[in-house]
Amino acid sequence: MNASDVKEFLSDRDIFGLLEDLGAEPYEQGNNIFCKTICHGGSKHKLIYFKDSKSFNCFTDSCGRMDIFKVVGSVLHMNFADSFRYVCSKFGIKRTGNFSSDKIDVSFFRKFKREKPNLELDCLNENVLNTYYDYCHKSWIDDGISIRSMKKYGVLFSIQNNQIIIPHRDFEGKLVGVRVRNLNKDLVDDGKKYMPAYWKGKLLNHPTGAVLYGLDKNREMIEKYRTVILFESEKAVMQLDTMMPDMSIGLCLSGSSLTQVQLEILKMLDIEEVIIALDKEFEEIGDDDEKFYAEKIKSVFLDKLSPYFKTSVIWDMKKRLDLKDSPTDKGYEPFKALLQERLFV
Repeated sequence: MNASDVKEFLSDRDIFGLLEDLGAEPYEQGNNIFCKTICHGGSKHKLIYFKDSKSFNCFTDSCGRMDIFKVVGSVLHMNFADSFRYVCSKFGIKRTGNFSSDKIDVSFFRKFKREKPNLELDCLNENVLNTYYDYCHKSWIDDGISIRSMKKYGVLFSIQNNQIIIPHRDFEGKLVGVRVRNLNKDLVDDGKKYMPAYWKGKLLNHPTGAVLYGLDKNREMIEKYRTVILFESEKAVMQLDTMMPDMSIGLCLSGSSLTQVQLEILKMLDIEEVIIALDKEFEEIGDDDEKFYAEKIKSVFLDKLSPYFKTSVIWDMKKRLDLKDSPTDKGYEPFKALLQERLFV
């Protein structure tokens, strides 16, 4: 893909996750994502991503209008070619373009060519979880997640902030980040439904593309069935665990792309098949959204996975799901049917 293709292929969730990794503390409001002005080292949330145009505008200083590559370049001090490669490397996207080697500091990219699943992440002290309560909120029970599943994945609750707490661990079980699901309506309406937790003034974030949520809990079962299902969200992993506890083989990508690090993690597992189970992004079979989505699945997932695994895709052909639904959102019977009807590639 060239730069224009990459901008089109990255979902709003991908952009949000990348901004989190860059320290922008993003939140959604309406059709925009508001961020700290990381483009020039500022602290005010006046850098705005416009979902419709897939562009940024900084309303302070002199940065003005930018695309994602310009923002990355400004934060990480890269030229366009460097930031383009950085974004492609993060999301596991094959890139095209005529960038001559004399314009690129190749020493920078050696860090990414050798990415391995034992990428050193900053681990958090388990004590950060002691401030939360072992309480399972009714809203998630109503969404099809059992108390047993919430306890399995260590879901907690913040009474003080009215937040569901979601610990993130690497494949070895080490705590690397903590995310929250806000329940206060004003925060949800302000686009802050999900965000990293704060603990004593510290943001407990992590590079979400460097882990596969749920692997520390589900590896044994994944290798028993030699199959893994890749979801976008933590909730989908827990919903599957609730519906099919004897086949809890789900992992969360924390987005709608597969990074190179996540691919390397999959390659270290004793598995044969990878099932792609992203949220539904089209309403009608054959419409432009479905065609675009199919292209994204091929480029971002199938081209990366097919050399190593048998691959299949959950594709809603019979309108079992609503737009933006996870394949697990409608319960056991619809999910079972979607799983049986999945397309092998």
